[in-house]
Amino acid sequence: MADEQARIPAGVTVAAVVLGLMTFVGLLLSCTTAIAMFVVRSRLISSDPTVRMAAAGVDALVLALVILAICTIVGLFRLKTWARYSILLLGVLDFLAFGFSAIGTLIARVKLGMAAMPLPNNPHMTLGDVMLGVAVFYGILALIGVWWMVYFNLRAVRLAFAGTRKV
Repeated sequence: MADEQARIPAGVTVAAVVLGLMTFVGLLLSCTTAIAMFVVRSRLISSDPTVRMAAAGVDALVLALVILAICTIVGLFRLKTWARYSILLLGVLDFLAFGFSAIGTLIARVKLGMAAMPLPNNPHMTLGDVMLGVAVFYGILALIGVWWMVYFNLRAVRLAFAGTRKV
């Protein structure tokens, strides 16, 4: 067991920890949304059944991704071949979701004319500045997906996962 733990590349451990943090935040946001939609019934949230069904669908999708991520984290620490493919899939999904979010935020910033709208509490900062910060944050999250796609396709990493195949 200790011998198997020693063979785990450091990058795999770091990727599993980052995936764990992202999974925790995703689960937290999903639970918060579900509680706000279906338990608290806040006046800020639409009571339209279509909106609630869409939110429930998004929450179900996030929950499915959280379950996949948890299984992937366990598989990464055990160097299972399927976990390498799973994190590659999660990397593609991460890149697409956060990449499009970053681009959409930048487009909305320009199209909605928010670049010059000052914030009420801070006249030296605009809503456009905040949106730019959000877009950068999304961009960083998208780059995590690129990192996973590149790192888990490196020859040394592929070999580390191939070494655990048992017939």
